Amino acid sequence: MRQSRLPLRGIAVFATVARLGSLKAAASELNLSPSAVSHAIRALEEELGVELFKRVSRGVRLTPDAARYAEILQGLFERMRRATADIAAPGWSRASAGVVRIMTPPSLATHWLMPRLPAFIKAHPGVDLRVFAVRTADGNAEDFDITIGYGDAARWRGRARPLLEERTQPYCAPSRLQGVRSLTARQLLAHPLIQSRENAVSWEAWLGRRGIALDASKMHLLQIDPSYVAIEAAVNGVGIILESSILTREHVEAGRLVVAVPETRPASIAYWLLPLHEGARPSVVKAYKWLIDQANFADACPSRPATRATSTRGRSGRIRSSPTSA
Repeated sequence: MRQSRLPLRGIAVFATVARLGSLKAAASELNLSPSAVSHAIRALEEELGVELFKRVSRGVRLTPDAARYAEILQGLFERMRRATADIAAPGWSRASAGVVRIMTPPSLATHWLMPRLPAFIKAHPGVDLRVFAVRTADGNAEDFDITIGYGDAARWRGRARPLLEERTQPYCAPSRLQGVRSLTARQLLAHPLIQSRENAVSWEAWLGRRGIALDASKMHLLQIDPSYVAIEAAVNGVGIILESSILTREHVEAGRLVVAVPETRPASIAYWLLPLHEGARPSVVKAYKWLIDQANFADACPSRPATRATSTRGRSGRIRSSPTSA
């Protein structure tokens, strides 16, 4: 059976317009006139028999079907660009040699990675860093240069190296403690308890380990998603959240959150760094090592780059670091 012809030129023009959100910007990138871009889009619509864009006063807007199509195409074009750069001779594309694509869980991207990126960009202006904040299960690690996973050792050990260990414990705004150093686990029941679908540990499990049955009829449970919104709710005094020491660190250091009940159990959940692909480009290796340095330098301020660190293992087996000169 003969396969349908793919209108590749029109598809490439469509994908560019969809990515940039502008016919004029697409024309500039493709070195075409705006009228040529418009003609290519109309020809593709006629070929496919569907409307791809709605013409609005300030440009164009993707139709719902076209938006889904564009999302798929962007992933395919990204893989094509990567495959082309990998097979081409060194120096074929100076820009592509500096691209580093990082896939990371959304909450880690928001609370840990983003505050550190300005320092990396300043130190490495030639690296085109691209962060994709998605759950690992939602993305194909082969499509990214660096992948950060999340979960317990049973899932990741042997496949990846630990990057950050987290301790899950209750946090709240300082005003909720009303002058005391901390609360007991049972005293938490007098406060609204915030939960999120992304939490690694549920309130029911956490309280159950302390012999306290969760009776929803006698307590105030708040469901707030995603987790970074739930954290902001706790900062604003809405209630107490059971959250990661990594994701709350910036707020704790700033005094916006405090530990309501200290967790004494050892950490069991971590963020994991998958190995680099064979033959990774120097820019990718540089970013990979930077992530490890940032994770190892535990005392670095989240908004400033850490000095380079040498790693040693303490008695507990956790990675510790001491600063060394760059």
